[in-house]
Amino acid sequence: METIAVIVFALFIMVLGVVFFGAPYVPTRARDLDKLFETAGLKRSDVLVDLGCGDGRLLLAAAERGIKSVGIELSPVLAFITWLRIRRVRSLARVEMADYWGRDLPDDTTVVFVFLAKPFMNKLKKYLQEQSARLGRPLTLVSYGFPLPGYKPVAQRDAVLVYKIKA
Repeated sequence: METIAVIVFALFIMVLGVVFFGAPYVPTRARDLDKLFETAGLKRSDVLVDLGCGDGRLLLAAAERGIKSVGIELSPVLAFITWLRIRRVRSLARVEMADYWGRDLPDDTTVVFVFLAKPFMNKLKKYLQEQSARLGRPLTLVSYGFPLPGYKPVAQRDAVLVYKIKA
């Protein structure tokens, strides 16, 4: 019984620790996934990167639409759940366990999705401007719930905000 308590506590700390890096795990609702794809106007030629991909439902939804996607998740538990969830669509989706703040976006990235807490949005803006400069092209940002300071959305529907990020 003591071993189980230690494991549960460790998992709780891992999941809670992610909050300090951006946002808590909150699954995107199915009806909001449709809004997201419609509002952002994603195409099969896009490569979507989900920063903090949680349980992978966005990656799976992208694959079902024929869109290549990469999820970056800090929590080992959620990264494993995502890995299991996307196993049948591996040709279109993959997950990496990493802290996205400390790494570059994949070179073929065209669209970035985030559900990120408001205090981290300025840091995200700087990160995406640096990535846009490194890649030599603008990036599309889809933010679920929180505006990007200093930018005006090019599209918006309810809580889905779409931005064009240039270096």
